[in-house]
Amino acid sequence: RPALRLPRFGTGRREAQERLERLRAPLPHSRRLTLVGAYHYSGRATTTMLLGSVLAAVRGEPVLALDGSASEGSLDAFLTDRNPAVVRDLGVLSSTPAYEEIRARTTRLPSGLEVVAHRRGHFSPNPAHQQEYVHVLAQTAPYYPFVLTDWSPLRLDRSADVVLDHTDRLILCCGTADWFLDAAVRMLTLVRGGGREDLARRALVVATELDGPSGRSLPDTFARRLRVEPEQVVHVPFDAALQSPGWELHRLRPATTQALLRLADLVTRED
Repeated sequence: RPALRLPRFGTGRREAQERLERLRAPLPHSRRLTLVGAYHYSGRATTTMLLGSVLAAVRGEPVLALDGSASEGSLDAFLTDRNPAVVRDLGVLSSTPAYEEIRARTTRLPSGLEVVAHRRGHFSPNPAHQQEYVHVLAQTAPYYPFVLTDWSPLRLDRSADVVLDHTDRLILCCGTADWFLDAAVRMLTLVRGGGREDLARRALVVATELDGPSGRSLPDTFARRLRVEPEQVVHVPFDAALQSPGWELHRLRPATTQALLRLADLVTRED
């Protein structure tokens, strides 16, 4: 598996090593993570691929990422020589497929992350998508300690219900500009308004410097406005390596890797 660039000395190095040890611990059940964006270009799909890749590389186990919407997808942009199979091809498998049957329908990255993406371009929504999505989660649970669902639409309407209803941890992605932070607050308010108070309360918020180094920290009031604990907010610094969809884990800055390890550590916790 690809090596991660960690801080070389001091407290940062010790923290990274401790997180790596925790991340390698066995899990009692598969964790279902759903990533949503506060607004356009929130870094959501990139975070999906980064987090999944870090989890797979550190644990040495396959991790699955898939497009969650019936009519939109973003993960194809990160794949080369992709498997032509789509989510529906998983959904029509038997109730208890062998891992090899699932693996034959995924695109595997060097990190060990396996991806099932919608095909690129326009396509008609699959009317059986919701039932097939639940079927896919049940099929994959025995083989993947983490299943990451990338929700491309900005809307969290009724079409998102089946995904949110089968989510263990919600991850909200946004930029660090003030208007991005406002959009993040509105998004979690929308989740609460849909009757999912616990999902919103436990949400992790990934605020990424998207356009360049900002040189500023997040407002002290940000977590309070979101109505989450401060430790649930992960600030990811700007990293020029992420400007291309062909990034590689070993090329990320140590500060970026540190933030991703912290996020990965948080998603493994039950609380």
